[in-house]
Amino acid sequence: MSTIATCYCGGTRIELPEAPTEATQCTCTWCTKSGGLWAYYDVGGPRILSDTYGAVYSPVSPLHEHHFCTRCGCTTYGVSPDYSLEDTAVPERKKMAINVKILDDYQLMQSLPVNVIDGRNLW
Repeated sequence: MSTIATCYCGGTRIELPEAPTEATQCTCTWCTKSGGLWAYYDVGGPRILSDTYGAVYSPVSPLHEHHFCTRCGCTTYGVSPDYSLEDTAVPERKKMAINVKILDDYQLMQSLPVNVIDGRNLW
């Protein structure tokens, strides 16, 4: 059975390659203000089934892409450099972050252990 993430209005639907086993809470200003709680995947792993009202905010274009639904306002997913793998200023490899708060399986979302990273002070 697939794990699906859907924004409130249904305009964005994402199929995950596997259910997340943990979530990450980042304390950077973007994550704090948008309310994202993230599960990370390789780019191309999650499949965007629909993104009818999707838009992208990118403060450092195109380094970080923050996707959201313009109809209901949900923060849906993001694409950013994978700082966990490369010891360079700006890594070439990227990762995809899915907001687990939009998982259709609420009990799965509630059961995930949460790691906190200090994004406010690290970058």
